[in-house]
Amino acid sequence: MASKKLDETEISATEFQPINTPITRQSRKISSRALVLISLTSLTIIIIGVLMVSRSVVFITSPNNAEISIDGLSFNIGNNFLLMNTTYTVNAASDGYYPYSQQLDIKNAYVPEFLIELEPLPGNLLIESDQSPIEVSLDGNVQGMTPLTIEDLSQGLYNIELKKYGYFPQSKNVVIKGLGETETLSVALEPAWGDMVFITEPPEATISVDGILKGKTPLTTQVLETGSAITIEKAGYNKFEEVIFAKANSISQHETIFLELADGEISIVSSPSGASVTIDNKYAGTTPMDTTVAPNKPHEIELYLEGYIKESRSISLKPAENREIKVSLNEDIGEIYVDVSPADALISIDGVAMSTGSQNLRLATKKYKLSVSKNGFETKTISINPRPKIPQAVSIQLITTEEAYWASRPEVISTPLGNKLKLFKPKDEVFSMGAPRREPGRRANEAEKLIQLQRPFYFALTETSNKEYRQWKSEHNSSSIRGLSLDLNDQPVSNIAWQDAALFCNWLSEKENLPKFYNVVDDRVTSMNWDSNGYRLPTESEWSWVAKVTKAGSTKVFPWNSPSYPPPFVSGNYADESAKSMLPFTISNYNDSFPVSASVGSFRPNEKGIFNLSGNVAEWVNDFYEIRVNKSEPLVDYRGPNTGNRHVIRGASWALGSRSELRLSYREPGYDGKIDVGFRIARYVDKPKGDL
Repeated sequence: MASKKLDETEISATEFQPINTPITRQSRKISSRALVLISLTSLTIIIIGVLMVSRSVVFITSPNNAEISIDGLSFNIGNNFLLMNTTYTVNAASDGYYPYSQQLDIKNAYVPEFLIELEPLPGNLLIESDQSPIEVSLDGNVQGMTPLTIEDLSQGLYNIELKKYGYFPQSKNVVIKGLGETETLSVALEPAWGDMVFITEPPEATISVDGILKGKTPLTTQVLETGSAITIEKAGYNKFEEVIFAKANSISQHETIFLELADGEISIVSSPSGASVTIDNKYAGTTPMDTTVAPNKPHEIELYLEGYIKESRSISLKPAENREIKVSLNEDIGEIYVDVSPADALISIDGVAMSTGSQNLRLATKKYKLSVSKNGFETKTISINPRPKIPQAVSIQLITTEEAYWASRPEVISTPLGNKLKLFKPKDEVFSMGAPRREPGRRANEAEKLIQLQRPFYFALTETSNKEYRQWKSEHNSSSIRGLSLDLNDQPVSNIAWQDAALFCNWLSEKENLPKFYNVVDDRVTSMNWDSNGYRLPTESEWSWVAKVTKAGSTKVFPWNSPSYPPPFVSGNYADESAKSMLPFTISNYNDSFPVSASVGSFRPNEKGIFNLSGNVAEWVNDFYEIRVNKSEPLVDYRGPNTGNRHVIRGASWALGSRSELRLSYREPGYDGKIDVGFRIARYVDKPKGDL
């Protein structure tokens, strides 16, 4: 039942109200021992943590009393710091030194010891003296005059030099401490003078010492031991100048100084100027000039100028007197008669044109350069020296420019090997090269050509010998036949090709520093330099002219000046009876005694002085071989064709003897060497005749 009442009880919502029961806290008291323990533990943990993340750095300073400060967290005992792995600014300071500041990166650039050197402040030096002003130099550089303070001197040793007129110079070494301090150097110089008494005759002369006026004599003044320049002057007397020495700290007297009366002064002027002057027979100079002479006595003055009459003057001057002497010189005339040829040649004296033709010259008596000139002629200059009252005469005959040119060219020249060449000037002569059709023995390749030679040339007197050739090509052998040598030194070289002869000529030109005539590629001649005056082979035209044309201008058939065959006398080395056993043809009843080649220069030369142009050995010439008839105008300085594969051989040899072969027109082509073919050399003189 009771439960039923409960079930019937009405339940309604009410607002919540918290229970206001007081809270009771339980407190537990911590002992002081526990607190200490906790603090120590925490501190230990912190210290261990710091030690684990920091590094020890010892700072060493110079000077060692410098104070160190570090921006940032750090711990230190003296100069031993514990620093974290970061960047610090290290500062140091000490009296007398510049402040120090430096970044220190512990993490990336750790060092266990860090050296700090402070830079000392400069010092000052005060130099003072009771003898001021004194000039002061520091290490050779002038600083000023005492009293003087030299500032901002770094620590170290300095040299101080002290100078003052009248005192001995002094040098001192000074050590500067620096550190911002001013040090004092007191100096005292030793006097460098002595007192000296000066007496002059006459007295009352002014005296200066080293340019400073001191007074009038008699006078006692200071003179340096190192020497003082003493100047003593008095009107009407010559100045006395001398360097005098006096011992320091002493008193002395100079010997009496006798002043000389003042010299007279003269100015000498001449017209014309440049005359030599003597005074009392002693050379004094040239006009215009100023000089001095002793007073109160006579002097003789003389003036000389080449081409003028000597002038004399006598003078006497008072002390300190000034005088001008003016002299007009008169020409000293001599006569020279100049006879000139050509009659209209111009006469010049010292480069000044006078007039044309022979004439009488009146000239001052001195040396001149007399020149005689005319267009187209070589100017001639001589020295002349007219003499008074002695007439002279000179005769001058001019030669043409071309005559002068050839007069300077020798008639005969020698090569470095000793071979001689003769000068030929054909003078535009025209001759026929080849042979006329009706000439007995004429061959088809001897067609006539009219030739005119203009360019002068040198032509060898003899063929080139084995000895000469072997100086270029030492291994060459000219061979032999039937046991008879062709290779002796004096025999003409043979058994050589045209190319070898041309290359020899170039080698010879090089030895004499002449331009090479033959242009060569790979040891083969490719062309010719006709402007060259180097050695070469003769042209066929030159060879023919030298061999065939007489001085009278006629042409010869045979070398022996006769149209008949065989030779009427021994005139050359041909195929003779001495060679009968080894040659297919020999000249009957002809014996020159040489079965093979003879020495170069054997037998008589032709009328031009050339040896063995026909006979001994046939000769290579420069031209390419051709057969061409020329019926037109004369060929000037004919050189042959420009191209070809063979070259011309001219003249007979020791192996030839027929009528046809002994003629001076005989020619044949060749390429390789033959035992009876050699060569001789030629060259032009200087340049083409048209350039003279």
